Order: sequence, then structure tokens, then C-alpha cells
Amino acid sequence: MVELRHLRYFLAVVEENGFTRAAARLHISQPTLSQQIRALERSIGHPLFDRRPGGPRLTAAGRALLEPATRAMTIVNDGVRAAREAAREAAGDLRVGMIYAAAGALTQSILAAYSAAFPEVRLHFRAELPVAAAYTALTRDEVDVAFTRLPLDPAQHAWHVLYEERRVVVVHERHALADAGSVALEDILPLPILAARPARTPTAVSDHWLLNDFRNGLAPAQFVTEAWSVPEIAQTIAHNPGVIAMCSEIARTQTPAPGAPLRFLDVPEAGLSQAVIARREGDHRPHVTAFCRLAATVARGVGGTLIG
Repeated sequence: MVELRHLRYFLAVVEENGFTRAAARLHISQPTLSQQIRALERSIGHPLFDRRPGGPRLTAAGRALLEPATRAMTIVNDGVRAAREAAREAAGDLRVGMIYAAAGALTQSILAAYSAAFPEVRLHFRAELPVAAAYTALTRDEVDVAFTRLPLDPAQHAWHVLYEERRVVVVHERHALADAGSVALEDILPLPILAARPARTPTAVSDHWLLNDFRNGLAPAQFVTEAWSVPEIAQTIAHNPGVIAMCSEIARTQTPAPGAPLRFLDVPEAGLSQAVIARREGDHRPHVTAFCRLAATVARGVGGTLIG
């Protein structure tokens, strides 16, 4: 008998082009995966893979199974997602993600206004997410809305801009530029710049904070780190005096590292950072769209676009 998990395992082997990678993705052992695939093959009555040194190749039976297996898993996943969303909406739950200081002083005003307007909705928070984590939390349906920063992918996200502020460069107080106050792009582009591990950060987000739009295709001198959040970035710079990092203006006053040996320098040519309230593209549930519209209304009510 073919079970749903058998189809999931089969598709994982196809997508990963190998049993080892598929087993790691599925969090099971390779022998267990091989046994499950053999059980599926016994149920069908034919081998699904031609096992070769360069990676498994689909047999005729495997190729015939691929499209209906993909369709079946899509239907199941869509059904599970719809059931979860219906349950959340019926219960009046809204999951709110927030990167560090994303909406600044607006955050509490927006939350208070929403709770007053929709007292029946229970708010659940994932607070102080790193920028990349907020990005993926939305796409993975871990939160419904997020206070975050552009850039986002318009194919996957919809958003309202809440305010704009300058991007600044963070340096150690012993850095040669520490007393400059304001620097030109040409002064900082050659310097080692803090970068999160590529696998953890969407390319557009990395490009924005590595200033890649200004590098004419030349790769930056990256100082790769596990640091994600603003506090982690601050501590990393404090212990690596030769490294710089880009962040938004709000970090000047909200970096929680009292006494940290840091300087924040203006970079007028670097342009602005935009704080937004975002949701998944196509998510038009009333609680979600109402939150985003209200957030934009509150932002306009306290002065529209703010430039720090």
C-alpha cells in the first residue's frame, strides 16, 4: 500500500538527486530512507530509481510517478495550510514577527491601535528576529505579518512602507574612520564588511547591506559571521576593530550594548533604509489586511515618512 510519506520520501530523493542529501533533509537515516523507497517500489511492482554512482536516475516507472506524486503532495500541503489558516482565523489569532527596532517608536502605537480596534484578535509575537529570519518566517508561514525592512521579494511579499531613515556604517572607536562623522562610499567599499552566512540570508538582503549595488560587480571583502541581530553585530564589531557593518539609523540610539566601543558614521551616498509592515503576497485574510492598513495609517498619522 502506497502511503503519503512514501511519496514525500520519493520526491525528496528526486529533488536532492541523492539518498544521502534527501535523508539529511528528511531528518532520517539513509538506510531508513532506502527501506522506505524499496517498500514503495514493492507496492508499485517496479523499481523507481536506477541507482548509479553519479546519483539515482528515474526509471520509466519513476518518471510516470513524478507528476502525480508532486500533484498529490501539493494538494495535501495546500489543504493543511488552509486548515491551519481557517483555525487561526476562527480563533482570532494573528502572529506578529518583528526584527530588532524595525518600526521604532511606531511599534507600540500600532499594536495598541490594533488591539483597541480588534479586541477579539489575540496577538502572538516573535520579537527581535534578525532581518533574514523575518523574511523567511513570512515565506514559511511562521508569522502572518512582520515589521521588517526592505528589500523583500514582491513575488512572495506585499508591504506598506512605514518610514525611511538613513543607512549608517558602524566602526570600532579605534578604527581609522572613527572620528570622521561622515564618510564617502569610496572610503568604506574596500573595507572588510560584516556578512551573515550566505545560506542564512536571501541574496537581495545581503546585497542591500553589503552595498553591492555600488560595487560594479566586484565582490566585497566579507567578514562572515554567525551574527544576525543588531546586538550581535554590535558585539562582533566591538571585538573586531578592523571590520565595519551597515545598519539603519535607529541603531545609533537602540543598540543595547552600553559602553560598547562603537561609532556610527553617516554615509550620504548609501541612501535610505525603509521600515515596512509586510505580509505574504496573496494573503488577504481580514485580520492580516486590517493590521497592515492600520499600521500604515498610524505611520501617516505621526508624520508620514520619517527621515532620521
